[in-house]
Amino acid sequence: MNRPTSRQLRGYSLDPGFSTKLDTAGVNEIVYAVPWEDELSPGPKGQYFEVYDYDPASNCWYEPVDLNDTYTLAQDGEAPSEGNPKFHQQFVYTIAMKTLEHFENSLGRKIIWATNLKFDSKAELARKKKEKDEGPPAGTYNARLRLYPHAFRDANAYYTSEKKAILFGYFEAASQIQGSNLPGGVIFTCLSPDIIAHETTHALLDSIHPRFLENTNKDVAAFHEAFADIVALLQRFTITPLVEHQIARTRGNLGEYSVLGELATQFGNALQNNRGALRGAIGAVNAKGVWERFTPDPSLYEKQFECHDRGAILVATFFDAFLRLYNDKTQDLLRIASNGTGILQPGAIHPDLVKRLADQACTIAQHLLHISIRALDYCPPLDINFGDFLRALITADVDTSPRDTNGYRIALIDSFRSWGIFPDRVNTLSVESLQWAKPTNLTQQEKDIWASIANRLKDDIRHIIDLSLSPGDHREEIFNESWKAQQKLRLILLENSDSFNVTETIWKNFLSKLGLTNEAVEFEYDGGFYGKAEAPGLEVHKVRPVYRVGRENKIVEQILITLSQTIRFRSGPLEGAKFRGGCTLILNMSGNYDVEYIIYKNIHSQHRFTAQMDFQLGRAAGNPSFSESLYEDGNGFKDINIAQLHS
Repeated sequence: MNRPTSRQLRGYSLDPGFSTKLDTAGVNEIVYAVPWEDELSPGPKGQYFEVYDYDPASNCWYEPVDLNDTYTLAQDGEAPSEGNPKFHQQFVYTIAMKTLEHFENSLGRKIIWATNLKFDSKAELARKKKEKDEGPPAGTYNARLRLYPHAFRDANAYYTSEKKAILFGYFEAASQIQGSNLPGGVIFTCLSPDIIAHETTHALLDSIHPRFLENTNKDVAAFHEAFADIVALLQRFTITPLVEHQIARTRGNLGEYSVLGELATQFGNALQNNRGALRGAIGAVNAKGVWERFTPDPSLYEKQFECHDRGAILVATFFDAFLRLYNDKTQDLLRIASNGTGILQPGAIHPDLVKRLADQACTIAQHLLHISIRALDYCPPLDINFGDFLRALITADVDTSPRDTNGYRIALIDSFRSWGIFPDRVNTLSVESLQWAKPTNLTQQEKDIWASIANRLKDDIRHIIDLSLSPGDHREEIFNESWKAQQKLRLILLENSDSFNVTETIWKNFLSKLGLTNEAVEFEYDGGFYGKAEAPGLEVHKVRPVYRVGRENKIVEQILITLSQTIRFRSGPLEGAKFRGGCTLILNMSGNYDVEYIIYKNIHSQHRFTAQMDFQLGRAAGNPSFSESLYEDGNGFKDINIAQLHS
């Protein structure tokens, strides 16, 4: 008998409260298909996730669910239940696995969870090379992300980078009668698919770009929140029965109120003095208690600085693009159904039309989900802003779907323009201008350097590819081999010009095109000079081959490399600050390992340094003070703390 490709598990499509409402009960309990895992032990504990169900507030362990139990397997898992801890365990695993599946399919590679690796000094690197000690330090590989369904009693849930875990809280609902909640009843955040997907996305984003938790500009925290919301909302459109139900209810007009554009409705209703969902992508309840649709306001991006409010702008921008595409792609169906007028007759719409409209909505949402996740590989490795993300979206989509016959890129550009989000250093908002530029300024000597580097890394890359294509879980081996390739590349770059028989000037220019340097760096700020007496160290964060297939079935084979340098300030007025530069390199594996893109943040940038220090010290125009709700100790130089970000 063939190995199953998926495991069927029951769960909620929305929050548990929708199962107690007559109009949504029929679509709220569904069966998810998650990737099959052969070695899934009670917990569940699989290749990527381990559910760890200890409840500190009650001082008890809950018996772990065994999804391989014969009766459980035969009934598609535990039945949805707010009172059964085994279902809670099953559900966090289910949604986490679905989210992971979307990321791996979009990125074209296996996910390796974030680690706390420390990079060796140049001398230590040389010693390890001499002694052929090329592997990572023991115990640094993180096989599984831990999920705690009942971690604490509070209205919160969060991913912690330090513990490499997601902690879900539970709490008593407010005494007000709101939504479908029982006043004073218990609300479990681990039963909200939106919250689970949101927190899992935080973990995935941290694993892909660990520097995106550094508060270097006003967009960074907002981007983390917005991207997690975008993924959670777009995943909802993968549930066809739910989409069909909402399209039938709205008569195909997704610009009206529907649950498809709301996040964590039960959680939001349970908070004191709150009305409706925690957040909305298409509209929200106003002060008068009336839902109204968001309208693009290009001034908001210059006025909103609180990270959730600022992130909501990016979410609204993305769903504005979705609605533009949906309305454009369904015009023909509406004309056919209305005898050419495009205006439907009053009353319920035909079930066949519902299915066709839902099919369009699901297809568009799925493509946008893939585009948004894929764009992460086209972002700079640090100091992200919304403009960078737009350029990454456009470039990623051009690479995988060059023709764009359905207008996805145009819809995204139009929406970003309508909401006032513009990238720096572009002349127009055309696709050609927004796409990251090809490195046409490389000299022949610089091309030769890259050819030499690629040749020295080819065997390592081939080994990683073989492991990636082999059946079974080889992620630890991929991690180890990637680490070796990273260390090899780092040592090559630290050898400087001697390794390539070029002059110091040529080597300096080569590094500058990567946003890096081999010289001491000094900045002027607030009347003083700050810097480092020697060249900053070098870190190689990623050397990974990827295979991607776009919506036009184009196959893309690339190598991703991310590099960074850090200048730390250990004394004086800027004590605790750090300034980084670096780049994302994309090499064409099918084109003799040529460099396709160099997406960088310059380590020498005085402008970026001044802007970062102003922001972190609270001096930027319109910048809010740093409260404990965002940073670990109220210091703008500290990394973003997601637990406090969500409080």
